[in-house]
Amino acid sequence: MEFQKNKFFLLILILLLIFFDQLIKHWILQNIFLDGKIIQINQYLNLTPVWNKGISFGMFSNIEDINFFMVVLTIIIILFLFLWFFKTVSFFQRLALTLIISGAIGNLLDRFKYEAVVDFIDFHINNLHWPAFNFADSLITIGAFIYLIGIFSSENN
Repeated sequence: MEFQKNKFFLLILILLLIFFDQLIKHWILQNIFLDGKIIQINQYLNLTPVWNKGISFGMFSNIEDINFFMVVLTIIIILFLFLWFFKTVSFFQRLALTLIISGAIGNLLDRFKYEAVVDFIDFHINNLHWPAFNFADSLITIGAFIYLIGIFSSENN
């Protein structure tokens, strides 16, 4: 029974994280993208409007119809991740998949709505910039780290 509650809670969490991701992006689109302005938070962090039409880090964004390919690929990956989510008994794996699925769906919704992903978080040191990313990307990254922690932890169930 605990197993089922855990799954149900994490499915609700997926919905909440997707909602939060889309809410953040909506605010960013209304307050930063319209004017194309850059908001400097501190010497290492800016909010910068970026439309990512490609894959990670904007790679292959110049390929025509890349959005269609990315939508199809993302849907296939999300379906696989959901199957894995329901099959696994590991809490670490299920939590990691919750975050990864949430981020993937958040970015997929962007691709449906805008044919690009809304990126805006710009970390940098002087003129060295990490490619802009968003909340959904952060969920995917944190999920991957949790998965790795689970692999190396003593959890075997």
